[in-house]
Amino acid sequence: MAKTPTPAEIRREKLRNRQKQAVETKDQKGLGRKSVLDWSRLVGKKPISFTPTAGKKLNLIDFLPFVITQEWYKDLRTFSGLTTNLEVGDWDYKLEIPVHSNVGENNDVFLCRRLAFGKRCPRCEAMFEEYEKTEPNDKIIKDLKPSWRCWYNIYDYDEEANPDGVNGIWEDASYYLFEKEILDEADEGEETILFSDIEMGKSIEIKGREKSIGKNKFVEAANVEFKDRDPYDEDIVKDTVSFDALVKICTYEEINEAHLGVKENSESKETETEKPEENETPSHSKRRNKPATIQKKSEIEDDIPFDQEGNCPHEEMTFGNPDIDSDFCKKCPDDLFDACAAIANKEEKIKEEPKEEPKEEPKEESSPARRRRRTKR
Repeated sequence: MAKTPTPAEIRREKLRNRQKQAVETKDQKGLGRKSVLDWSRLVGKKPISFTPTAGKKLNLIDFLPFVITQEWYKDLRTFSGLTTNLEVGDWDYKLEIPVHSNVGENNDVFLCRRLAFGKRCPRCEAMFEEYEKTEPNDKIIKDLKPSWRCWYNIYDYDEEANPDGVNGIWEDASYYLFEKEILDEADEGEETILFSDIEMGKSIEIKGREKSIGKNKFVEAANVEFKDRDPYDEDIVKDTVSFDALVKICTYEEINEAHLGVKENSESKETETEKPEENETPSHSKRRNKPATIQKKSEIEDDIPFDQEGNCPHEEMTFGNPDIDSDFCKKCPDDLFDACAAIANKEEKIKEEPKEEPKEEPKEESSPARRRRRTKR
């Protein structure tokens, strides 16, 4: 008679399948800065935050699972368009969600209802309206377009950044710059490196590469390697943050009010979220020994031609002349696209500005104040 799997074995198998699905669908895509997470809901102190570094200093971390607490999580759509299908009590190694940033005068951040749940979203509706115009404005479309971000519970082996050897978090990481690069390396064809598994998982060593254009700088994964590590106990989930419990899911009306700049008369009502009865407080743990054995090493690709003079990282494109319909621009980091579009807008403005002609008696007229365009982070 076949042995009945234990609840722990079922949870672990679901987590493994979740990562396998992420690897298999990594190339698919479905249809004062604030955060889409409400950290005031967290009981206890917020864990230390990890920031990837660039240069010779490598980033060596472990991804740790968290317990799902929200019923809606099973219906949450991923980057590929598939739902997570993970129930309350199951584990996941990442929170992967689409967000709209810099909404309204307060630069609010909202979960994209359309990509996350297939519901109406005022920002996306405005984006599609711009698309349908005879001459759509690429910059407006870029500002309205949602971006995919990830949150992780991690253990950082850097003794300088994490001297007490405690578990931390990696917030608001770009899907394109990190998660997809990690999934690419975990994809071995018929096999998948299950780096997030608490028993058979791997540590991840990331070599960061800094890119810049003007004053805008960001770090991307230049190389990813997997290294053997010691297994974790299942009790590790008691020390991790259930990110789903912190997600602010706002109504269409609430997002639209911020989008249109309408002043709210009352506090936002997060009627679609469920607050967990309890939320474990991250606790201290003993420092782990650094893994040494390399499981897989990827080839470091030559640096894409790029410098502060403004060369586009894609040979087929010209910096300062973005094409929102191209795959290159759609996958371009926000900071780079904003700088590229800014040059395009500046050149267009110069073309459109009429030459000044002397006037006998200029009339005093009140002109509408121009709203400053905020640069995305």
